[in-house]
Amino acid sequence: FREFYKERDVIYEERRMGIESSPAGRLFMDFINTAFVAHPYKTGVIGYPSDLKSFSRSEGDAFFRRNYVARNMAVAVVGDVTVPELQALTTRYFGGISDAPAPPPVVTQEPVQDAERRVTLEDPAQPLIMIGWRVPGRDDPSFAAYKALASLLAGGDWARLNKALVKERKIAVELQGFAGFPGEKYPNLLGLFVVPATGQDPVAVERAIYAVMDTILAAKPFVPAELEGYKVRVRAQNIARAERNSDLTDALARAQIIQGDWREFFREQERVQALTVDDVMAAMRRSLIK
Repeated sequence: FREFYKERDVIYEERRMGIESSPAGRLFMDFINTAFVAHPYKTGVIGYPSDLKSFSRSEGDAFFRRNYVARNMAVAVVGDVTVPELQALTTRYFGGISDAPAPPPVVTQEPVQDAERRVTLEDPAQPLIMIGWRVPGRDDPSFAAYKALASLLAGGDWARLNKALVKERKIAVELQGFAGFPGEKYPNLLGLFVVPATGQDPVAVERAIYAVMDTILAAKPFVPAELEGYKVRVRAQNIARAERNSDLTDALARAQIIQGDWREFFREQERVQALTVDDVMAAMRRSLIK
């Protein structure tokens, strides 16, 4: 950490530009701090300005020594290599990494939420809406259904909310759906990010979102063709990832760290292809509630 304080100040400026100086960033922080009250997900990756200003080199060194140890890491290698070559490179580049015990796991769990939480940020800026619902982590067998649900609701031009609110009614200009927010390792959020059209009341747009979802639940559930389209897109994306060494190493290492087994990258594709409309609708009824 030869230039620790200079680099720390760079991170401080990045946070200031991305959050304090950005209406969307300020809304994001209010949203995430409202959604999580106990779990570390509420803090964000780099914490708060006061954390950064008071973070010393000795604290950074202690954090590094505690967390950047061999028992807390995964390395994936993809390509035309042999085991002897790999062993030599591993010894050369990773041999000096500490073999100290892994840091303790996160034990704090987000308590059960029994009421809607809402935050309104008044700001002279483009109106934005963020909505989130609680879903399990990536290691849960139902997580694939939630990923599909996010895509079918607001994953692109094909999605129900995009068709209804952007194409047909034109009361929104952008809708994005996501699952695994802000991270996938622990129970997280399935969320929507919505940009209302000019002159539209965000509260009215929010009501329109719920109306479309109510219609899906009550009268017009997703159909097999919609789910098949999602499966084709996921299959194409993952074939592309598997064809690029850098993307495949990233996918395998993430699966090892998040799910405890690199093979889960391939098993997850099997779970996606095995999904049924009933699985997706059950996930929606279970979690997308007020």
